Amino acid sequence: MCRELVKRISPRWLSPFFCLIWLSGLGVIPLAAFAQYEYSVGKGQASIEPDQQILSVALAGYGAPREGRFSLEWVARASLDKADDAATVADKLYMLRGGSVWQLASNDLKGEAIALRQSANISLLAANGNRLLAVSADNELLEAVVAGKRELRWRRKGVLQQTPTSLSYWKGRFVMVDTAGMLWTAEDRRGQLTWEPLAACDDVIDIMGDRHHLYVLTAKQEILRYEGPEGWLRVAIHNGITYNHDMRFLMASGEGFWAMDGAGVLYQGQHASTHQLAVNALVIQQGKGKVAILGADVCGFDTSFVNTMKHDIEQAFGIPPDAVMVNASHTHFGPVTQNWPAWGPHCQKPDSAYLNTVVRGAIMDAVRNATKSLQPANLYVGKSEVEIGHNRNLPGTDLPYDKALDVIRVDYEHLNKDDIVFLAGCHPVFQNAGLEGVTISPNYPGVAREMLLHQSNVRSAMFLQGCGGDINPVDADHRLTAKKVASAVTDMLDRGTMQQIKGEIDFFLDTVAFNTHPWPEAKLREFRAANEGQEGNVGAEKNVRWADLMLQYIKNDDMPATMPVFIQTFNVGNWKLVGISRETTTEYSLGVKALWPDKLVTVAGYCNDVSSYLPTSRHIKAGIYEGYDSFFWYGQPNIFPENVYETIIESIQSKNR
Repeated sequence: MCRELVKRISPRWLSPFFCLIWLSGLGVIPLAAFAQYEYSVGKGQASIEPDQQILSVALAGYGAPREGRFSLEWVARASLDKADDAATVADKLYMLRGGSVWQLASNDLKGEAIALRQSANISLLAANGNRLLAVSADNELLEAVVAGKRELRWRRKGVLQQTPTSLSYWKGRFVMVDTAGMLWTAEDRRGQLTWEPLAACDDVIDIMGDRHHLYVLTAKQEILRYEGPEGWLRVAIHNGITYNHDMRFLMASGEGFWAMDGAGVLYQGQHASTHQLAVNALVIQQGKGKVAILGADVCGFDTSFVNTMKHDIEQAFGIPPDAVMVNASHTHFGPVTQNWPAWGPHCQKPDSAYLNTVVRGAIMDAVRNATKSLQPANLYVGKSEVEIGHNRNLPGTDLPYDKALDVIRVDYEHLNKDDIVFLAGCHPVFQNAGLEGVTISPNYPGVAREMLLHQSNVRSAMFLQGCGGDINPVDADHRLTAKKVASAVTDMLDRGTMQQIKGEIDFFLDTVAFNTHPWPEAKLREFRAANEGQEGNVGAEKNVRWADLMLQYIKNDDMPATMPVFIQTFNVGNWKLVGISRETTTEYSLGVKALWPDKLVTVAGYCNDVSSYLPTSRHIKAGIYEGYDSFFWYGQPNIFPENVYETIIESIQSKNR
């Protein structure tokens, strides 16, 4: 209250000393309120929601169900009469009925369909830009320019030798599927068309091309994307929740993706989402010292992507790579953003458009917004506890769990509201069932952020994931977890006991490298043989893929020699932020803070690289998921040595950053 009063009524032309005497004489505000603002701080945020030009993305975090979890949701938009085929041209819907083409008169999907005059009997429809494509009953390929008239003037492009069951257009080529399930393509040019085989696919119902990709809809109601020589990749399934009707036709338009079922109901594709995924950035500067802290609602990042982003940030904003910390919230309900070579094919690689356009652009926007908004501010840190998790796999009792809740408050000189950064260490994993299991969401961190925005003095809230590698929530409802976190943060802010951060800024990025000691080829082949032939067994299939990956490394003589662990340290005055890579388990947070018992130390996991778990000897000796099986899922050459924890803690202690 005092701070807000000073900001509202202190005359800027009065000297600080005069204001001090005047206000303190009235008993309005303590002397400490006029301390010099220590830093320049800026906050930025940008959405990483997949856009409407991406049909569907696989959700990360779980190897099951085997068929995958995908974001595509079909939403009914209109009930039309049954059609034999359909296409969209200039965002208008055209339907084929009994050899005739009908156009929906209104773009709002509420008008009546109008039969267009034409000279041909049509059996298939497709679209390209402002052209309507068709196959006639005489097996001729036709095209007509759509110009708003009620008559189609078909122009003959050629005679087809194959009998097509579906037609589309993709990257300057006509594409069709024949009765044997073979896809054929022909370059769109003048003169005779030359058809070449593209790929085979069983039980194709329809094909669809957009600006970037070619898709097929199968009789199993799977949507597959053509990946070139790698074949077909599943990108959506009939899951009975967000995709719960059998579709007959797929269509792409400038407004996104559409489908029609056999009864003539028109659906629009969208991503099932809570619409909360974001990247948050906090930039702190004092003199020439500047650091950027980023928190992203993703399951994890590869080092290569993070290093590329850090290079871009340095080029654009002059912040050195070692001064940029990228933290992943580890939500299990975000799109895949890293390579998972041992997972099912649908999760092995990120969607390129999503990662390199949406996420990459958002990271740059968040840092840009933060640097543009730099302004005088003081920083405060508070340390509390919140009991939201438990150690999920270690045997025995009295198991380690760091309950720490760290809160950083940014108090701006010229703003009456604060930015908040809060950190807790716990997996965002529940509930993985029903609608929530197939809905894009930041899970409890995102809900907690939203709750904190209802506090009168909070302008924005940013989450950092702590060392929660072996910690799962105690509550199945992630909203209850979020409520506990938000309540603990609010209590911290209300108590007014947070300690001010003062002093210079420095930063370091260190690496502790562990030799991989890969398995010999004979052991790999024996392991593969023991797991092959078990179709449908998710674990066995993962083991076969892992063995194949290792054998490929041996064949190419490029087996990774080390498994690096990155340790990043930001010293912002008397506050130390340590960011550790990989899925850092809870004892690392306890161990690092024990090195500086009298200092304000915050420890984040999941920083800069999430390429495996980071266990302790307890996980490794017990042979549990964090210490053994997870390394196969992550495609690592081997597990860490038993003394991995001691080695890392000793390295941090000896460097004393």
